[in-house]
Amino acid sequence: MARAADQFRPADVTMWGIAALGIWAMAILGANLSGLIPPSVYGALHASRLEGSTINQLRTQVATLEEETSKMKRENMQLLQRFSVSEDAAGAVTRRVGALEVSVPKLIESAQAKATARIDTTTTGSIGAGKTLTFETEGGTVAVQQRPLLPGSGEVKLKAVPLSANTMPLAIPDGSSPGIKLGFPVRPDTAEAQWQELLAQVGTMLVGLSPVLAEQDGTDGKVIVAGPMVDRASAIELCARLDRAGVPCEPTKYAGQPIPLLN
Repeated sequence: MARAADQFRPADVTMWGIAALGIWAMAILGANLSGLIPPSVYGALHASRLEGSTINQLRTQVATLEEETSKMKRENMQLLQRFSVSEDAAGAVTRRVGALEVSVPKLIESAQAKATARIDTTTTGSIGAGKTLTFETEGGTVAVQQRPLLPGSGEVKLKAVPLSANTMPLAIPDGSSPGIKLGFPVRPDTAEAQWQELLAQVGTMLVGLSPVLAEQDGTDGKVIVAGPMVDRASAIELCARLDRAGVPCEPTKYAGQPIPLLN
């Protein structure tokens, strides 16, 4: 049977003592280093895998919300500044309109009170050498200078000219002036209707001409003669144009009787 002295040797005691000292040193070192580890590491160690990912997502979302909040605050400040500028501009416009509402009636009253002469209805440009009207207004004075309408002329009067002085007497259809024979022979009671039809067809070519009824050889009817023309050459030229428009025409003398009216 082995002895107790043989079971416990001094080398064993030394080995276990060194092991105990190492464990004690590690415990002290761990207690000192625990304060340097972030709390998030402890949370991650104690939390499950799903809980750790959820917390990280929440933190990311909170950081994003903080950035959006800061951006909205900056935009709100810009909007407030723009609104303030708009209010200042609207106030300036309101003040200007108010000043106009006050000053315009005063200007009109002053102009009416200080006007010494009115425009002559029978003459034009009746202002003399020139007048200057000065009157007080809100914020200063206003000067209105009157001058003649036509420079170098103090007064221009209108002169009435009788109508008969500038009008030429109508030519009498006695054959002394040339004319043009239009269309075919007609009865006197249908002459005006025929003339109106010619005007509707080629009215622009017959402007300024007056129709009369003349005798037509070899027939009981009458023929429409328009005139007077300036000369026979003008009558020939106009007849050529009327022939191209489909209206029979022939140069002749401007003579005949007035066309009877239908009404």
